[in-house]
Amino acid sequence: MKAVTLLSVLGQVALLTLNADAHPGEEHEVLTPYELAKRYAARDLRHNKAKRCAPHIARFESARKAKRSLQLKKRQDVATATASAVTPHYTTIQSTTCVTAPEVTEGPYYVNNELIRQDIRDEQPGLPLILDLGIMDTTTCSPLSDALVELWHCNTTGYYAGFTGLTSTTPGGDDGAPGDIPGNGTAPGNGTGPPPGGPGGSQDMTDQETFLRGAWVTGGGGVVEMTSVYPGYYTGRTAHIHLMVHTNYTVNSNGTISSHAGTLLHIGQLFFDDAVNDQVFALSPYNTSQQSRTRNDEDGILSQQNSDGYSGFVSLEQIDPNSIEAGFYGYLTVGVDTSADQTIASTNYASGIPEDLLLSASSAWSEFQETAEASPTA
Repeated sequence: MKAVTLLSVLGQVALLTLNADAHPGEEHEVLTPYELAKRYAARDLRHNKAKRCAPHIARFESARKAKRSLQLKKRQDVATATASAVTPHYTTIQSTTCVTAPEVTEGPYYVNNELIRQDIRDEQPGLPLILDLGIMDTTTCSPLSDALVELWHCNTTGYYAGFTGLTSTTPGGDDGAPGDIPGNGTAPGNGTGPPPGGPGGSQDMTDQETFLRGAWVTGGGGVVEMTSVYPGYYTGRTAHIHLMVHTNYTVNSNGTISSHAGTLLHIGQLFFDDAVNDQVFALSPYNTSQQSRTRNDEDGILSQQNSDGYSGFVSLEQIDPNSIEAGFYGYLTVGVDTSADQTIASTNYASGIPEDLLLSASSAWSEFQETAEASPTA
């Protein structure tokens, strides 16, 4: 394992301090040199484990390319139908590995106990984004089945569900006006859940919207597919998607997850190439955003995660090679250490979710369980 010197640690503390100043609306803890040294030592250990898996990852990628070549024409023919697909295009891990460090922030916009579902759009506009995420256990170099993968991100104009009323120091523009994007209007209150805010930099919630949040589980091949829209950006941050990976999870009978019931293995963020961002953000409704854009090379959290051989960039493939507006397939393999046990800082909870969304989620989960029982390797 690579030694962590006091000088390097102090340098990292300085970097984190700069990052905090560079991201208005996101509060990040400043770590002591000792705490930071422990985190970086743990990260190096995970990185060494992931490097041992390199041949396995290469085989996964070789299989991916062969399978893609065979299925490309078929996928083009059914491109318009796949936006609502509920099964992965591939059942094996598809791309090179992303190993993110646990010190990469969960951010202030995480909400506990969201819906179990594969399609997290809630009628939000934007380019379709179908994510095929492979989860690899770096302690065994094998796909991790039955892992709960949770995603959340802002919409095309920079708003997170639950926080659409924030002011210019956080996502929301100069006057905090949500704009005309569906789901961003006046929203119900916080309901009767636990009090909002709390430690870890959590923002107080302004509503109980659920768009662009949700979780689903990996099948026997270690792959989960989820459907969303290509994320927008907000002042101080480049386009990104937050991700958590849980095991020993609990799904409630009403179609929500229990965020603190299992083991949290991984907290990370996914990113996109700026050449693609440039094309997407020129389109409506992305080009109506009132946020100030931050590019990848200006985002301190991106540079923090994508260093020392780590990579959180999603590999994108257009659904229709002739039109970017048809959306993207996105592939990423996330390496996780199954001996890890991370902590959720947010004390914000979902409450008052509409009955139709709860019913849809619980029904889809019940159907998935029945299918899994009938075909354990699905």
